[in-house]
Amino acid sequence: MIRHSVKASESWKNLPWKKFRRDLFRLQRRVFKAVQAGNKRKARFLQKLILKSKAGRFLAIRQMPKLRIF
Repeated sequence: MIRHSVKASESWKNLPWKKFRRDLFRLQRRVFKAVQAGNKRKARFLQKLILKSKAGRFLAIRQMPKLRIF
């Protein structure tokens, strides 16, 4: 059985989701522009940055139950 506290649930709700979405969108836009400009090295660097970013990780975790991928 999985346990979680109300405190953890509330702190999850209070994360800055809007800021996370904005930050991730900006990174994705930079990847798009780098690919359009033909700068593959910069695009790959930005993709790695997305994978390591707090925004990318939290939004991916948040999306998993909605997509039922587990």
